[in-house]
Amino acid sequence: MSTPATVTAAGPGGYSLSSDLAKLCLPAATRDANRKLAYVNSVCFLFLVVGLVGLKMPQPYVRPLPEVVEFVPVVFTPPEQPTVVPQETTDEVPEETPDVNLDAPVVATVVAANPAAVRFAVPVSGPVILAPARFAAAPPPQIRNTPPPPQPTRFVPTGKEVGSFPWMKTYPSQAARLKQQGTVILYVIVGADGVPTSVKVHESSGYAVLDQAALEWVRDNWRWGPGQVRHYLVPAEFRLK
Repeated sequence: MSTPATVTAAGPGGYSLSSDLAKLCLPAATRDANRKLAYVNSVCFLFLVVGLVGLKMPQPYVRPLPEVVEFVPVVFTPPEQPTVVPQETTDEVPEETPDVNLDAPVVATVVAANPAAVRFAVPVSGPVILAPARFAAAPPPQIRNTPPPPQPTRFVPTGKEVGSFPWMKTYPSQAARLKQQGTVILYVIVGADGVPTSVKVHESSGYAVLDQAALEWVRDNWRWGPGQVRHYLVPAEFRLK
């Protein structure tokens, strides 16, 4: 049987439990009023211990220096040079040269290929010794003199020449907009029928637009009279009014 809980008065308006079962069932009744204060005191004591331990710095470790070793000088002794034994030289006896008769005439001997084994003739004079064909050299090749290139002449149409030499009536638009001026000298090769076969810029005006305009105009619009192949230097002047 369980022991009934007994309640005894603890003063005006209060009570206290005298039974252990009642204290176990009611934890609030067993609380200590000074418990929070005990917790605070424990935490403060812990911080105090940690602070005291931290203030005590460990002693630094001093590493001992090694002992000074006395330097010993090193003496370098070069190796002994091998002795050179001089070689004995023997006096060589010069070979005797046969006596040459300077009064006797000297005839040059020519080595020529066997005519039966080669396909070309080798004219020689004097004593001849026939040699194999593989040792015979071919005659030097004949050098043909090529004529020098023709010198071009300056051509400026005056209206008396045979042919048609009109000049462009409109100034190149891009060159006029940029105010480009100059003189182009063209190298023109005229064929036998009077039509230009080659037109190149010999001296530039300094502007590619003017050079190309003059080249295309002379190539497409100028015609000479029939005759031999001719080489001309044709000046083309561009001036803004």
